This record gives sequence, structure tokens and C-alpha cells, in this order.
Amino acid sequence: MSGAGRQVATKIVRPILSKNAVEARAGVTALYRDFYRELDWTCRSHLLDVSIADARKKLRAEFLKHKDVTDVRVIDMMVVKGRMTLEEFHNFWAQSYNAYAYFDDTETQRRIVKEKDDSFLDKFYKSSN
Repeated sequence: MSGAGRQVATKIVRPILSKNAVEARAGVTALYRDFYRELDWTCRSHLLDVSIADARKKLRAEFLKHKDVTDVRVIDMMVVKGRMTLEEFHNFWAQSYNAYAYFDDTETQRRIVKEKDDSFLDKFYKSSN
């Protein structure tokens, strides 16, 4: 029972959107461009207290988080999910709190933390020391 008679099997899979890495990269670039253009309208229409510059930084960080993915089918699935997210925000199917899930630190969150730090009891405890 030696391994001399074994054959390596490969499975040819159907592509989802792209046939090669070049097409997949073009799809990612188009999605990034569409998101970049949509951010201004989305932040204003959803009344997000996130600056456009911060939103664009977050968009870039989200795309760079997956820069090491090389499987074309995985890239295509991520592009499809990204398109769905873009459509949800554009058509108001996603609410504002769904957008805040992408941001760790917003003006409102900073204000709430500051208000908690400046509460009556905090001031009282600080003055009693």
C-alpha cells in the first residue's frame, strides 16, 4: 500500500463574478469608488454625526482589512455583500444605528462619555479627595 498509485484530484469550480484576479480587482475598485461617492450622501441623509473625512478613513480601513484575500471566489462574495450593503444604505433599508456599527468613535459617543465624566457624582467624588 504505497502512495505510488495515488492521483491528485483537483476540482474546477465555477466563478461567481470574476474569471480571474484582474477582473476581481476591477470589481473591488468599482465597489470602493461607488462607496466613496455615496458616503457624502449617506452621512447627510442618515444624519450621522461622523465627518466625511472620518467616514472615508473608515471605508479605506475596511477595504485594507481584507487586502490579503487572494481567492477570487471569496473576493467576489465580498464584493456581492458590499454591493448589498451599499444598496441597503442608499435605499434606507438600513437604519442609522446600522451605520454606527461601523464606527467605534463618533462625536455623539465622545459627548456621552464626557457627560458621564462631568456628572454630579463624578464632580462630587473628585471634590471630596
